Amino acid sequence: MVNYEIEGMTCGHCKKTVEKVFAENGKEATANLDLKTVSVKESLTDAELNLLRERLGEDGYSLGNVK
Repeated sequence: MVNYEIEGMTCGHCKKTVEKVFAENGKEATANLDLKTVSVKESLTDAELNLLRERLGEDGYSLGNVK
């Protein structure tokens, strides 16, 4: 599993929204509110990172680097 930092999650609804955005883009992910991370099975490509950063940014979240 690869963990990425994520900012802006404050509740269970936020967690589900982040996981849904990943799923809509073909990636199974698990968000962790306490650790402020999102875990995926494998590293994301630069193109995937850029796409997910843009999409998550629309909802007020910020996807960071590998943690």
